[in-house]
Amino acid sequence: MEVFLGVQDLKVPVWELNTPLMINQLSWSSIHWKNKTWVDSGGYQIMKRGIPLNVEQIEKKYKVLNANSYINLDIPSMPCQSVDERNFKHFEYFHEKEMNVIPVIHAYNTDDIDKALDFYTQYTDTVAFGGIVPPTLKGGRKFVFYTYHYIRKSTKRIHVLGAGSPFMRKIFFNANSVDTATYRIKGAMGLVLIPGKGERYVGNRKITWNASKVTKEELSSLFSFLEITHYPYEINIDNWASRSLINAWVVIKSEYEGESWEVKLSREIDRMNKDDIRESIVKMCREL
Repeated sequence: MEVFLGVQDLKVPVWELNTPLMINQLSWSSIHWKNKTWVDSGGYQIMKRGIPLNVEQIEKKYKVLNANSYINLDIPSMPCQSVDERNFKHFEYFHEKEMNVIPVIHAYNTDDIDKALDFYTQYTDTVAFGGIVPPTLKGGRKFVFYTYHYIRKSTKRIHVLGAGSPFMRKIFFNANSVDTATYRIKGAMGLVLIPGKGERYVGNRKITWNASKVTKEELSSLFSFLEITHYPYEINIDNWASRSLINAWVVIKSEYEGESWEVKLSREIDRMNKDDIRESIVKMCREL
């Protein structure tokens, strides 16, 4: 499974880790590394900020960036709702420009999931699954897992947007690739990732978010992990950029060893046939 690290700027040099990268076309005008790179359209941010949708302008930016693949200009839908037909038009536009564009499928109603799969698989064997991050995940994790496996059984290759943490990779265990940018967000918040345990606060300020203060044993465990895995940089947990780089290393070098209910459920759904999964999704949509 490939793990793409999201890059916001040049302050945290994760490209030196030789891992695939994901960038947002809204934030970049050129690429400064040789790593495999995918470019996100910024569709969610465009909608949040009220920026007019302009597929031609995004096409120009994509061509300037000259990356390996590009995420379609996607208009998300709420769970169990219909797909926005503009997504198909945007995909066709990029495809006709001979760009390696990756379509996004959200947790639509099952008829529209089928419609999206039928449409996109005419052109590509790769799709991205969107909408797994909060609030969708918090509001209906089971629904997300069933929808993911339904799409997974219908396509050759799947990328799960926002599911790059070791825990999420264990849930979406049969995905081909995932991505995450939380390593940097957590680092800026004074958090480090402890392999096998999750995030811990290492700062001295009073914190208002839900995070436990790191213990000496946990820090010792982290330092030992970094040594064993040959972490190539100076360790400085007092510096946010250094914390972010440590977090990125832990993300790509560690695995989640637990067996949470989410992990167990995902494997149970994987063993179901596609028709039964579809029926379960339809039932959950009726209950929303």
